[in-house]
Amino acid sequence: MAGMIANKEQLIRNGGSRPNQRVRHFCLRALEEALSAVDPARSMRRQVSIRDKQLIVRNISIPLSDFRRVVVLTFGKAGAAMMSAAIEMLKGFSVYGILVIPKGVKPPALDANVKIFSAGHPIPDRDGTRASQRIIRTLNVMREDELLLCLISGGASAMLPAPQDGISLRDKQMVTELLVKSRTSIHEINTVRKHLSKLKGGWLAKICRASTILSLIISDVPRNRLADIASGATVEDPTTYNDAVEILKAHNLWNHVSENIRNHLTKGLMGEIPETPKPGDPAFQRVHNVIIADNRTACEAVKKALGADRIQSTILTSCAEMEAKSMGRLLASVARDHTRHGNVVLRSGAVIIGGETTVQVKGEGIGGRNQETALSAVEPIADLDGCVITTLGTDGIDGNSKAAGAVTDGRTAQRAELRGMNSRDFLSRNDSYHFFRKLSDNLITGPTGTNVGDLYLVACSK
Repeated sequence: MAGMIANKEQLIRNGGSRPNQRVRHFCLRALEEALSAVDPARSMRRQVSIRDKQLIVRNISIPLSDFRRVVVLTFGKAGAAMMSAAIEMLKGFSVYGILVIPKGVKPPALDANVKIFSAGHPIPDRDGTRASQRIIRTLNVMREDELLLCLISGGASAMLPAPQDGISLRDKQMVTELLVKSRTSIHEINTVRKHLSKLKGGWLAKICRASTILSLIISDVPRNRLADIASGATVEDPTTYNDAVEILKAHNLWNHVSENIRNHLTKGLMGEIPETPKPGDPAFQRVHNVIIADNRTACEAVKKALGADRIQSTILTSCAEMEAKSMGRLLASVARDHTRHGNVVLRSGAVIIGGETTVQVKGEGIGGRNQETALSAVEPIADLDGCVITTLGTDGIDGNSKAAGAVTDGRTAQRAELRGMNSRDFLSRNDSYHFFRKLSDNLITGPTGTNVGDLYLVACSK
């Protein structure tokens, strides 16, 4: 079942000692509770309701009887469940929908009024371009007596490429590959993408003629920066062409992107083409952006689950942003501090961190930021029995691997050594997936149908 850890029992047995097995059990169960808490359909039902023909979310109430039709645009990793929940809620109203989901995700059973596209992620493809074109055509013919409901989740930036005139899909594929493999933050990646797109950076809302736009958002971005979630399709964009150029130059990518992209960004610098819509633009006075689930939601679910097992814990932050190896060393230092001194952050038995890390890819291995984080902690926590570190990408997909994350403890280094493996060798090749696969310590969920960033958990038996 999506959101469950398929190999949980194996991961528990791999702990070896009773303390390790016990802690692994509690950690994995808590992570499953986190995935359940950010389930898209559950989040929709918890936050949104329709009463007396009023669509109500938080302090926003929209009279559906004022609109001839509701157009539902849904894009992102959580799109399938969000669209299904919305269609169920809107029974009895005239609805037209476009759903864009990642390739490999099974399309939901919906009526003929919903057009479904499967698009590439993390590298954009032609199917994503076709989906973008359909969305743009729909927005261009909308009228004031129609309500636009956008259901947005992580992954949409890649799934809706919509390149600006003069830029090819291949140009966007190449720059995306370069950005993903370099040590660029999600904010930097999206700053560049927004200035190459017809939909991102507020353009989706700007070109729409509907009188009211409501965006319900599942956030995968630290600190819930609206302008960065799905590259801010319905949000004013504070970044500029100059920012995009400086990012490419700072990461030594300017001379590696295509000439078409350099020409487009240079025209933007010179004011020859319009900037993305900026704060204060009157087009956004009709837009409501509401976050219905985020990383904090998942962190709090982990804490609640651990508390049910009588394990004290604290959420250190749900907004962490750092390099994966640095995160691994931080998690290891938390484990060592607890072991040596018997307390860690308010005498907790566990520390919960949420956020997102980056990886500078230099090797040809398979892995992702969560497994790289766990691999970086293997050596520093060697011989710490009863301390377990788990890392999880809540979308169930870590980098270019089939895993969602990994589990490591004080015996991982010894088990690896018996198989002739050294964690530093695998780190040098960015091959975290194969390291943990040989130990059967990859954390496997399959695509979860949601995405609120990453979870890192350090737990130690007392």
